[in-house]
Amino acid sequence: MTIQRSISLSKGDHYFRPDVPIFVNRAIEAFNKIEHRHDFLEISYVGEGSGTHYIGDQALQVHQGDIFLIPVGVSHVFRPAAASDSRPPIVYNCLMAVESIRPLLQSFPGGAELATLLDEPDWRHYRDAFGEFRRLFLKLYDAYATKRPGWNTELHLAVFELLLYLHRYQAEPSNAAQGAESPGMEIALHIIHNRFHSPITLKEAAELSALGERQFHRKFKSRTGMTFIEYVQSVRIDEACRLLRTTERKVADIASSVGYQDITFFNRLFRKKTGLSPREYRKENGQAH
Repeated sequence: MTIQRSISLSKGDHYFRPDVPIFVNRAIEAFNKIEHRHDFLEISYVGEGSGTHYIGDQALQVHQGDIFLIPVGVSHVFRPAAASDSRPPIVYNCLMAVESIRPLLQSFPGGAELATLLDEPDWRHYRDAFGEFRRLFLKLYDAYATKRPGWNTELHLAVFELLLYLHRYQAEPSNAAQGAESPGMEIALHIIHNRFHSPITLKEAAELSALGERQFHRKFKSRTGMTFIEYVQSVRIDEACRLLRTTERKVADIASSVGYQDITFFNRLFRKKTGLSPREYRKENGQAH
């Protein structure tokens, strides 16, 4: 006997504002979630935990860093591994109204190529090898949740960037076959963006990238326009700026959390990078309440 699954229909009208054909949320998945299909495109990112993704006629084990492109009409649901699971999957979802996003993409330089992702007939599964998708989904969620001035523009640009990453990801095998740059630099950038709060040396990054220090330094500066130290400092100060804008944590605590125990050095570096002291920056850019 064939068991019929109950599959609901999610409609974009429930999520989209008239002027914003994009919706972003962060969901803690549970067993009471109903399998569903939708009339919009969904891109999902597993930000934490693990579990099972029932999609189409398959059941896939998922972990932090899994990304799914889910076309219109494909049924799916994320669930934890067990009802008592203490680490259920926490999923970031970016929904977009295809017919509204398509003309915007096609009017954007090079966007017609990215628009092909909107018409994918089958779902796609990717892995966030270097942390780019995690940073981008956090950016998407922050833009949608805080709605600071210009947030709609920021949201659209981040969605275009997300589609660009997915398009590039699909093209990587052919690029590799044509002799594209080795992943050494991507590994270094991944280390910096994910371990900026810990000591990171040029020697360590070069070794993990399978490059000599001088070769690594030359390639890194060519890629980023900055020395290794300058880039690490920029990443740390960018994160400090985010924490100053969105939290009420003390400046010394923020300095420590981004890798600086010497508060005097942190204050001097922060002013050099931003033109303001941390407290001046917080005053001008507001705080989360």
